[in-house]
Amino acid sequence: MTVRSRVASLAPGAGFGLVVGVVIVVLAFGLAGLTTSLDHLPGSSTRPELTWAGDQAIRPGLDAATTDLEAMTGDIDHLGLLGRGALAALAGSKWSLLDSTIADGAVLVAGIRDRSDALRARLIALPGLGRTAPIRLSPESIDRQQRLFDALTATDGLATAWARLAAGGINAAQLSTLLTQHDLLITGAIDAGLKRNTTTALANIDRATATLDQAGTLRDKLANSVDVTELNEWLRRNRNYDVALRRLYVASAASPNRVTPELRAASNAEKAARAELPGDTSGLVIIMAEIGRGGLNQAVLAIEEARGSLADVLDAEAAANASASPSPGP
Repeated sequence: MTVRSRVASLAPGAGFGLVVGVVIVVLAFGLAGLTTSLDHLPGSSTRPELTWAGDQAIRPGLDAATTDLEAMTGDIDHLGLLGRGALAALAGSKWSLLDSTIADGAVLVAGIRDRSDALRARLIALPGLGRTAPIRLSPESIDRQQRLFDALTATDGLATAWARLAAGGINAAQLSTLLTQHDLLITGAIDAGLKRNTTTALANIDRATATLDQAGTLRDKLANSVDVTELNEWLRRNRNYDVALRRLYVASAASPNRVTPELRAASNAEKAARAELPGDTSGLVIIMAEIGRGGLNQAVLAIEEARGSLADVLDAEAAANASASPSPGP
């Protein structure tokens, strides 16, 4: 008996063909369904219903983080204004205004740092993250969280940058104080010399020269970060005048009643050195600006980079929300 005849004996008649056809169709649909299910693994963007629950759970936290970033952007904009205000105060030698501006900026930076740390902790604690995130969350939700992390990273350098700005302001104020003290001491020395009080005049000159020594030490510290060319010239001219003035008073004391060759030479040297002194304080303004500019430029650059990073994230969030379509339910 053939195989065909045996099958025919088990299912006689025309019904056999129908049964075989149904079995084949069922098997075909079953294989197609298996292939389709293999093509739509959990976490695939072609099956958003598989991550719907996870996306719904994490979305409020991501939305709140975006709102916090918007508020933080306002603080960073304000910090940028303070940085420019610090430069204006520095250029105008308004030391009290500079101090208050630096202090206000330090408070703002501390607030930004605290808010950034708190927001970073909340992002880490959001549901669905970790090693299983790719099968629990859609790529869009994972990308949102990463963008928010990247924006917070951009704010990490603000505290260091503002500290450098503050250091530049302090150095500028200290240098300005030293140079002002020097000028006052030299003025006092000249007054004492006109009154024939050589001892007081020489003492004031020596004290004035000491302030230049201190300014020179500060100059050496600043040389690695700012251009000190103008400061070098300022110090050189003032030191030369201190030496010439001291020489004049020593020669005058040695010959109070007649003009000796030494006294005449000392007088000529004093006149030449005095002619080299700056006629106004514009050079000092330039010096102050140069000292503060190094720290200020770094601070402004860090502020602008942080602001730009936050703005990019917020723009991406707005674009994503505008193009988003309602996610299907489970």
